[in-house]
Amino acid sequence: MSERMVATAIVNPNTGRRGADEIEALLREVLAPHMRLTIVRTRRAGDAVSLGRAAARESDLVIAVGGDGTVNEVANGMLTGHARLAIIPTGSTNVVARSFGIPNEPRFAARALLGDLQPKSIDVIRMDNNRIALHMIGSGFDALMMGDAVPMLKRAAAWMAYVPAALKHVTGSAWSFNITVDDHTVSTIAKMVLVANGGFVIDPRFEVGRNIRSDDGLLDVIVFNPPNLAATTEIASRIAIGQVDRSQYVQQYTGKHVRIESDPSAPVECDGDVIGSTPVAMRIVPAALTVLVPAG
Repeated sequence: MSERMVATAIVNPNTGRRGADEIEALLREVLAPHMRLTIVRTRRAGDAVSLGRAAARESDLVIAVGGDGTVNEVANGMLTGHARLAIIPTGSTNVVARSFGIPNEPRFAARALLGDLQPKSIDVIRMDNNRIALHMIGSGFDALMMGDAVPMLKRAAAWMAYVPAALKHVTGSAWSFNITVDDHTVSTIAKMVLVANGGFVIDPRFEVGRNIRSDDGLLDVIVFNPPNLAATTEIASRIAIGQVDRSQYVQQYTGKHVRIESDPSAPVECDGDVIGSTPVAMRIVPAALTVLVPAG
C-alpha cells in the first residue's frame, strides 16, 4: 500500500473485548508507518454515518473498526464519496467482514491491509428510507433474536450469545406475511423472512440459501415457514449441515425490488441491528461500494 495513501479509521469504542485505547495503539503500530492515518472515535449510535461521510470526502481509504453495525453505518455515510472501504472487525459476529474473507482477529485484519489486496465492487440493499444494508435485512424471528441478545454476553461469547435469545423465541408465534418480489406477491404464514445480499447468518457455516452473492445485482428472499417445532428443528439441522435449500419449509426467490408486509407488524433488523417493523420496502443497488478484501 502506498505511503501516500490517506486513510481514516473510524473506531467504535463500545464493541469487542478490547478497549478503544488498545485498538488505537494497534492501528498506530501496524498501519501508521505505511499511510497517512487519522483515527476518530464514535460517541453515540449514528455517529459513524457522519464520520464516514466526511472521511469519504477527505480520504482514499475509510477503515471501519467495530462490529457489523459500525460497518453498516460507515458504509451508509460513504455512498456519497469515492473512497474505498476496509474493515477491521472487533464485534461479536463480524458477519460482513467474514463474508469477504477478512481475518476475524483485529491485528491480523490490520496486517492484511498491508498485504495483497483486491478491490471488490459490491451491491447494497437500499431501503425506502435510504438506509442501506451490506449483508442482510430480516423480519421476524431473527430480529427478535438479535434484539434480545445481551450486549455484555456478545462481547464475552461472540455468536454464542445469540443462543439464549434464539431459544427464547423459537416456539413463538408466526406472522402472516405478504412478500412482493418485483411483480410477484407471496402470501404465507412464516417465522422469518430474510432479504439477503450475503449468504449466511451468525457464522459462515450457517448458510441460509443457495448461490447468494453480493455482486450479482439481485436480492435473494428466503422465507422460513415451519408449521411446528419439529419442522423448525429440521430447518436448523439443515442449516447446520449446509443443506437448507433441501427443506420443504424454506422457499427462495430472487428479484430487484422487495416489499414485506405482515399482520401483526413484525420486527425488522438491518445488518444485525433492529431498526423498526414492517412494512418495509427495499431495492438492490448494483456495484454501489468498493471494499478492499484479501486477494484470492
